[in-house]
Amino acid sequence: MSQLIGYIMRLVGYALVIGIPARLAEWLWEQRHLDAVDLLQAPHANTILVLEIAPFVLALFGFGRLRNLAVFIALVLDGALLTAPFALARLAAPGMS
Repeated sequence: MSQLIGYIMRLVGYALVIGIPARLAEWLWEQRHLDAVDLLQAPHANTILVLEIAPFVLALFGFGRLRNLAVFIALVLDGALLTAPFALARLAAPGMS
């Protein structure tokens, strides 16, 4: 039972670590009007899928010796998704940013 509780706590933790910046990135995505660019729809959909699955995988393997690696992966995902709207805005339309 304690392993299940530990898994649920890790799941909630990783979901918050990834979920809060994901919501911020979604807001930036809409503010830059990137949701209207057809070329960026597929990468955006794939990113959302990865962000929805990542907390489950990180919570499953992110304990013991692999905890630091799981936290690092979560923070790399956060950094990538927070910088993506700015980088893609420059690629989509140089005059937009």
